[in-house]
Amino acid sequence: MNQYDPKHIDKALKRMEEADKLRSIGKQSNNTNIMSFFDDVEEEHKLQKQQSAAEVKKDEYLKSVKLLKTLIQENGTKSDLTRILEVGLLIESTDFLNIPSDRKKMLKENMDWCNKQYEKYVDTTK
Repeated sequence: MNQYDPKHIDKALKRMEEADKLRSIGKQSNNTNIMSFFDDVEEEHKLQKQQSAAEVKKDEYLKSVKLLKTLIQENGTKSDLTRILEVGLLIESTDFLNIPSDRKKMLKENMDWCNKQYEKYVDTTK
């Protein structure tokens, strides 16, 4: 019957310990996964698209308000001019990407008012 050499047993134990260390490193570093990198890039791309869409919407609202402001300056009242300036400030100060529901409701009401005023002033200029 052959006896095991203690040197070989020690070497085998060291290899097993090193293998355990390598396994634990792989489990700890989930962030090095290449797919998580692509997921992060994709999320960043989606966020950039949302920010772009929000900026476009904001610019459209501001153009509409500027047009209405011009009409009101020519034919409107001082109170209408004051309100349209306030609406413009509301739009400029609104973060369209993270708009709270109360601000969204306020903005919608003001844009409805703007639409009515636009129709009113377009009809009077004809």
